[in-house]
Amino acid sequence: MSPLYIAIITAVVGAVAFSTLLELWKERQTLMRDELSDEIRALAWRTVIFLVFPLIVFLDLRTTIVACDWAGGSIKNWYYGVLWYEAVPQNLPSSELLIPVLFAGVLVQFILAFSLLPALFFRPHPFIATLIGYSLVAIFVDNLIIDPLLAFVGAGDSRWQIVYASVPQTQLWPLLMSYVGLSAIFLLLLRSRTIKLSFAELSQPVVAEQLRIALNETKVDPLNQFQTCRLAILLERAGMKRQATRELNRLRRIASGTLYLPFLEGYLLYRRRQYKKSSQAFEQATRFNLLPNGLRSSFLAASACAAFAQGDMVSALNFAERALEFDDICLVARMVRIDAFLRLGRKDQAGEEVLLAIRQGLDSTSEDRIPLDPELAIKEIFRYQRALLDPSLQPAAAVQLVR
Repeated sequence: MSPLYIAIITAVVGAVAFSTLLELWKERQTLMRDELSDEIRALAWRTVIFLVFPLIVFLDLRTTIVACDWAGGSIKNWYYGVLWYEAVPQNLPSSELLIPVLFAGVLVQFILAFSLLPALFFRPHPFIATLIGYSLVAIFVDNLIIDPLLAFVGAGDSRWQIVYASVPQTQLWPLLMSYVGLSAIFLLLLRSRTIKLSFAELSQPVVAEQLRIALNETKVDPLNQFQTCRLAILLERAGMKRQATRELNRLRRIASGTLYLPFLEGYLLYRRRQYKKSSQAFEQATRFNLLPNGLRSSFLAASACAAFAQGDMVSALNFAERALEFDDICLVARMVRIDAFLRLGRKDQAGEEVLLAIRQGLDSTSEDRIPLDPELAIKEIFRYQRALLDPSLQPAAAVQLVR
């Protein structure tokens, strides 16, 4: 591989790693919270990929070199590409030693991964637990899935490329079958609701406790629209997307035509970065009759967030303006206007919005309510749906309109 290419990749990874370090320092106070936001968990992934994983790759490389020396061979030329490496064993006394030498680094990585597992039983701080969990996933995914697939197309580490080119078929197929079996077991564990819930208890203890309660309540009353919607939200926040989608489909069956459905669709789509569809779902929620001004404003502000995330500044400002017409102290709408004005270079207007937002209570926790506060919203939806069934709970003007 070209030294220039390796130097470019190393420089790019180094720049991202340095940026990650700066972000960790900047968010050092937020990291100490017991409940981690989506942004902090994304930062944890960056930390693992660009700070932890390069060390694991270097450990793999050094282990391969040492194992080759112990086996009586040598490695003359090797390259360390930060996220991968190349090392070709030569002059081994026997071809049967090739596989043990090549996979010595994998064995050391697996030993390291299993040695980290006991630390989770001591319930470390959520951010530390998240780093450990993500590191374990990175080790197993890279070794069991990514490396073999990349080598099959001629990329990635040299280990599997050498295996495909040099190992006899009598040794290759048993090795591949064992890897397929281990990969299947790993993927099943990764998809397990029990594993995900256990990890959520470590990384998001508050959400995990709420989720356990919601699961029990839903078992008691599986047709309860409020509980089903709330369960889907908690499952999504705990990272159990497949189960959240299942609850969404159940909500479509038991709550079709209610406000719960467009709200939940918009929320899940936003978290999954399908911003255009999310904005449309939230806008659909605003079309329900007799909505309280605060709830309608929250939905419009959520549409504004989705439009901004999509890069549509004009729509974002329009939705934010409409949100403020129904609730002039909607902080989410104010924050969207600030960011949109800054993106458009209208700094004076952004400054005015900042002053208004500070007067209305803007603080460091306000970003946690983007695109909206799901717990508050679902409670308001519950009151709204109940009021539709019981006119005595509606304002007098709304009752007259219904009649």
